[in-house]
Amino acid sequence: MGIDVGLKSIAALSTGEWIENPRWLHSSLARLRRLQRRASRQVTGSQRQHKTYRQIARLHERITNQRMDFLHKVSRRLVDEFDLIAIEDLTLAFMNRNPHLALASHDAGVGILRQMLEYKAESAGIPLVAVNPANTSQVCSGCGSIVPKDLSVRVHACSHCGLVLDRDVNAARNILTLAFQNPLGRSGQAVTWAAAPCVA
Repeated sequence: MGIDVGLKSIAALSTGEWIENPRWLHSSLARLRRLQRRASRQVTGSQRQHKTYRQIARLHERITNQRMDFLHKVSRRLVDEFDLIAIEDLTLAFMNRNPHLALASHDAGVGILRQMLEYKAESAGIPLVAVNPANTSQVCSGCGSIVPKDLSVRVHACSHCGLVLDRDVNAARNILTLAFQNPLGRSGQAVTWAAAPCVA
């Protein structure tokens, strides 16, 4: 199974399944901001301010626990269901430094999901292959042709073979194909097929 990670949905699988992002932090952001504004108006060092800070800490802890519980369940299910998992070898620093993406990136916990998959797959004896994600969204998973598209274009439509599907699912299938390249999961390889794509 191949995984293409994202922020709107945590992951698109090569099977066509989506793992939605519950957005725990986003759903609690209004309450968190109210508590922070209340603390800023209170007398510095007062008992009331300390009480508000404890409420903020408990809310952060609750959000973290919800996220970790969800990601544990998702990673356990994937490891139990599949015999090989292919993921993008992503560097998440560019998301975390981007002021428009940082909050959503931390909220999704994509890096945590990968860590959980890695140690659970190792414990279960399941191969987990990290592949170079370059061009996985641009290459057609049906025929291997390059289909250029901007990030705003969310549907992959190949004019060569007629394949039409979501761009993230297309990328997930290409990620799975790369995992079977020889040597297994080598970095930087092009998406190629000897005779036909292996995206089952």
